[in-house]
Amino acid sequence: MSAYKQLNRQDVYTSDYVAKKTWFATGSLLNSYGIETLRGFKDSTPGYPYPTDYLNNRYQKLVYDSAYHNYLGNTYGTKGIYSGSRDVSLSTTLTLSGSREANSEVGIISLPKDIVGVGIEPGTVVIQPERTSADYYNTVGYVGSSATGFNDYTEQVGEWYGTSVDTADYVTESDSNYVIEAPEEYVTSGGSFYRPEIFDDGEGRLILSGSYTSKYVNEKVVGDVIYNQGIIIITDPIVARYYSTYSRHKIDWKSKQPIYTYNVHCTVRESEMNHSYNPSAISGTDNTVKSNITGSYFRPYVTTVGLYNEANELLAVAKTNRPIPKSQNIDMTFVVKIDL
Repeated sequence: MSAYKQLNRQDVYTSDYVAKKTWFATGSLLNSYGIETLRGFKDSTPGYPYPTDYLNNRYQKLVYDSAYHNYLGNTYGTKGIYSGSRDVSLSTTLTLSGSREANSEVGIISLPKDIVGVGIEPGTVVIQPERTSADYYNTVGYVGSSATGFNDYTEQVGEWYGTSVDTADYVTESDSNYVIEAPEEYVTSGGSFYRPEIFDDGEGRLILSGSYTSKYVNEKVVGDVIYNQGIIIITDPIVARYYSTYSRHKIDWKSKQPIYTYNVHCTVRESEMNHSYNPSAISGTDNTVKSNITGSYFRPYVTTVGLYNEANELLAVAKTNRPIPKSQNIDMTFVVKIDL
């Protein structure tokens, strides 16, 4: 049976916390989540777009102009000083070297709001090429890369750093072993082999991770993350071209979403609700309480808390994990939390 008590205004308040969820997307998941990968050119066409300017259902010149206007133009540059009067989404640190630098080409990865929430958690973005059999340029087990374990075409990665791996196309696992099939067709690569993945540094910059041995060796800034909008901008032209045009890639990130909670404090004084309302506790026609529950040792047990409105309509029910004896010596407070 039930006992009722009026709540006061100070007994109810709202709190919030930020929930975080880990995501990854590759292959068909990119389409399922609605993730778009776009390519933008600074000078693909003058003025208005033409049919030759069309890729991935977007005009490349307009993609670049949009990125420049919203995020890159009149912002950071090379001296670490912000300039410009318009809002350029100041959600990342603009005073770090390499941040918000506009070049001739950009790659845009756009994450929809329903998989980002109120923003991307800084320091959680990782972008890397998807490794499938379609990416192997030669027979499995014939030539292997010491960095990835795959038989990959790797000349492109060296170009990302402004260098060349070699004039040849492939690398082998050992520094001393060449595959003799055609002169100078295959080359070796040691520990300085460049890793192709990109990560954010927690300050809004995208970093090309560096050598195979450590992602912080030979690192290079290649773009920016606009955390609160779910926008990833690759500003290095060569890396942007690779990820926006040629690469099947995998993306990891964490989303943030605030959860709002009603907190209802139901306080019972030591002198309140110390007897049972259960009909089985009543004896005879005069509604006398049975003698076995009138002693000082008797304690009612609390199992359920119900919340009612002024019309006596039940709005919510909370259950305790076990029956709780009602104390006659101290006040007790039951806290009901309702996520909105």
